[in-house]
Amino acid sequence: MHRRQGDPTDDQTTGWWRGVLLLARADWALLARDRRFAVAVVGALFIPALYALICLWSMWEPSARTSALRAGLVNADTGVTFRGVTTRMGEDVSQTLLRQGMFQWQRFDDSEAARQAVRRGELSFAVLIPPDFSERAVPGREAGAAKLLIYTSEGNNYSAAGFAKRFAPELAHRVNEALNEQRWDMVLTSTQGSQLNLATLRERVRQLRDGSQLLAEGAHQARQGAGELTLGLGKAGESVAQVHRGALQLADASTQFAGGWRQLTGSLRALDAHRPASADFDPLKTGVQRLVQGQTELGAGLDQLHHGTRQLQAGAQELQRSAAPIPLVGDGLAEGAQALGHGAELLGLGLVQARDQQQRLISGTQQLQTGIQTVTGGFTQFSQTLHQITTALPEDSRVDALPNGAQQLGVGTLALNEGLRKLQNGHAQLSAGLTRLDTGSAQLRDGLALLAGALPGDLPMPEGSARGLADSVEPQLEINAPVGSDGAGFAPNFVPMSLWIGAVTAALLFSLRRLPDNALGLRRSSQVTGKLVWPMAVVLGQSAVMVAMMMGVLDIRIHALGPFIATVAAASLTFLLILFALVRWFGELGKVLGIFLLIVQLSSAGATLPIELSTPFFQAIHPYLPFTWVVRAFRASMFGAYDGQWLTHWSVVAACGAAALSGAMLAGRWKVIAAADYHPGIELD
Repeated sequence: MHRRQGDPTDDQTTGWWRGVLLLARADWALLARDRRFAVAVVGALFIPALYALICLWSMWEPSARTSALRAGLVNADTGVTFRGVTTRMGEDVSQTLLRQGMFQWQRFDDSEAARQAVRRGELSFAVLIPPDFSERAVPGREAGAAKLLIYTSEGNNYSAAGFAKRFAPELAHRVNEALNEQRWDMVLTSTQGSQLNLATLRERVRQLRDGSQLLAEGAHQARQGAGELTLGLGKAGESVAQVHRGALQLADASTQFAGGWRQLTGSLRALDAHRPASADFDPLKTGVQRLVQGQTELGAGLDQLHHGTRQLQAGAQELQRSAAPIPLVGDGLAEGAQALGHGAELLGLGLVQARDQQQRLISGTQQLQTGIQTVTGGFTQFSQTLHQITTALPEDSRVDALPNGAQQLGVGTLALNEGLRKLQNGHAQLSAGLTRLDTGSAQLRDGLALLAGALPGDLPMPEGSARGLADSVEPQLEINAPVGSDGAGFAPNFVPMSLWIGAVTAALLFSLRRLPDNALGLRRSSQVTGKLVWPMAVVLGQSAVMVAMMMGVLDIRIHALGPFIATVAAASLTFLLILFALVRWFGELGKVLGIFLLIVQLSSAGATLPIELSTPFFQAIHPYLPFTWVVRAFRASMFGAYDGQWLTHWSVVAACGAAALSGAMLAGRWKVIAAADYHPGIELD
């Protein structure tokens, strides 16, 4: 649908746009004509972002700066000796806090000195460990028996006190965890389950003690047996030496006997062949007599040798049975004893054969002697008797076996002697080992007896209650300069801000820079004082309304009413004087600077958060801003903070106002206008 030409609606739209463009061109003309106005408009673009930047920058990551928050630490704990273990939980807690570095800890020796530092505002809070802390905490007899005192001042800084309140339960929880960890080391060794293990240990120690006693007795008996074995081996060595010497003598005698026997048989055969005369038998008689005598001695020696061989064989068998159980060298001794018994057996067989041959020799010698006697009695029987003798003589090979047997006996005695020597060496090592075993078993017996006597008969049950063992430590907050409520806690921050806004409002109502021309000739002090009369009356009225509102509406209890009223009044006047000086120096731009200064002071006064949690820039300018001292004066007068020393902070606020007033008098320009054009700072139509 198309509108017709000359439609009233089109005329209205065109007129609306013309009006908008007309007004926009008018303001543009102002911007183009007045550069300072244009700069102010451009600056207004940055004011919201600048306000957000300052506020956020001042509070950027405050939790990362808690290590700069000053806190006091007092350890008066004297420790406790519990179940033989000395514990100083206070020192453990102190070292843990210092090691963690959550706050900037300052150690004090005196609790009262730490309290005073908190009241003066030098510390945000203080941790006070009492003298009986370990004595009450370690046994765990009841829950919260040990008190961990956290001393803070809400009036000094409500946010810092909030940190202390949140830190107190966390600190108590950590201390209870550390206590439980130490306590369980003792509980696990003294519970009923550990009693069962201890009873088992006592039983095993008793068995070890009895076994060590038997071991000591067995080692002592073995040592005595080793001594008897030493004597037996000595005697066996002597016997073997005697047997060896006898074997050597037997070998020599057998050799001589064999040679004589060959001569005898040759002579007999020759005699039988040649049949000598009767006179020739006289030497034979003599030889036969000697032969009989030698055979008799030889028989006695063979009997002794045969008897000694039996004893040697029996001793070797006994040695073999006794040496077998001996550790380490028993097998070697048994083998040596077996070889000795075998040699003794061979020696016995040889001696039996020699004895048989000797018996035959004796019989032959007796026959020879009888024959000789017969020859002497009658030569007629000589030939027959001689023929019988030569017929009865044994072969030469059998006689030659006697020296060979004697030589074998000598070799056997040498082997037996070597075996005995090895047995003596092994016995020496065995004796040394048994000596050490005897000494060690005696020490083991004495040590186990000492251990058995040291083990307690019973273990005490853990003391305390379940709740006391779980939560032995309880935090106890001691609040100085209490605030009463969260709203009252933030009042020292918002009330000065409100008073500053009130001063800005007064500066807007009354044109602080304009001066009527009829006052141009007055003295500057009169001009300044005259311009401030009604603005000061307004801000003082604002102060009175503020005090009435806080006490009547919010029902905030004021610690010192007179100083509080004086602080409110001084803050209002000082803020007005600062704004007045800025307007005097920079014109209307001073009002903008006043708002900017308010933003900076809100972030730097340490009212919302402890100043230690702000960035370094705001910490640096903190002491030089009037807002800082206004907040402190409010805290001191409202809550009794800083030990009630409000006058010091109030004096700094008053000095700031006096300095601003002096600056406004000494410097600055008036904007002189006609008295008829002197109007309010804002237009009220």
